[in-house]
Amino acid sequence: MPSITIGSAKVATGAKGVGELRIATAMDGRDTCIPVGVVKGAKSGPTVLIEGGLHGIEIATIAICRRLLELLDPSLIAGTVILAPQLNPWAFNASMRHTPQDLQDMNRVFPGNQGTTLSYQVARVVSEQLIELADYVVDCHSCNPPSLHFTIVGVEGNDQTQQQSIEMAKAFGYPIVRAGTNYQGTLSGYCMEIGKPTITPEFVFSRRLESVSIETGTIGILNVLRHLGMLGGDIEPVEVPGAFPEIRSYQSVSALKGGVCYFTKDCGDLVNRGETIAELRTIWGELVDTVASPVDGIVIAYPLQANQAVMTGDKVAYIAS
Repeated sequence: MPSITIGSAKVATGAKGVGELRIATAMDGRDTCIPVGVVKGAKSGPTVLIEGGLHGIEIATIAICRRLLELLDPSLIAGTVILAPQLNPWAFNASMRHTPQDLQDMNRVFPGNQGTTLSYQVARVVSEQLIELADYVVDCHSCNPPSLHFTIVGVEGNDQTQQQSIEMAKAFGYPIVRAGTNYQGTLSGYCMEIGKPTITPEFVFSRRLESVSIETGTIGILNVLRHLGMLGGDIEPVEVPGAFPEIRSYQSVSALKGGVCYFTKDCGDLVNRGETIAELRTIWGELVDTVASPVDGIVIAYPLQANQAVMTGDKVAYIAS
């Protein structure tokens, strides 16, 4: 089997290494690169891409990929593991969710052929230089607390791609939710549309390296490699708070008004349709509005993007029904 080259990382069969992939050119004419790691197994097998950091505040993938690079022994691997823990260096350096140069959500512009700004052009490089190499993808994200750990499987792609993605998610070990809508331009959606089974584990939480996410995320990805026949050994159970056994659909609940957001339910609580899950109040505590669950289900996250306050249209909660 030949070696694999990704940017400056050139890794022979039965070896592992790191390098950088050029994704853009800065205003001073210098290259802007992202880190990549490669574990090229001694035996033939599929290629799995493990990536994260499309949103600059979601950093758990950095610690998980570093641990995987340490743990994975190429002599025991069948296939290739590509590690790309930080795909959006501008958002990371600015501690922002979106790319600061064009204010785009890079996870809404894939495969990058519908626009010309920085986020679109980087998405195109990622599509051509990383996704193109992969047979399977683990698209890592982090949800702001309070939140459960869960894995999203999208609704894109054909039945076979969706079923393979569900089996990957079962092996990973987090509770599974299906996206209730087709979010245009996501990396995972693009991968599934072109026939590459993909899962999106949501760690907890953004901006911090949290021990439960790092430990269970590492185990979960090793489980996926075992499920795909790339690594020997049995699937290792993953235990996270609030787990549920059934596959559920999830939807977001947004605020109709605004105010300081007081949660009235905990993540993992069962709620009935119409039941209050949050109260929106003025600075002095006057009730402005209540936020109700649109379905019977489980509160899996309160994914507020900034302070514990919202305005009209902001996401308040995710409910798994």
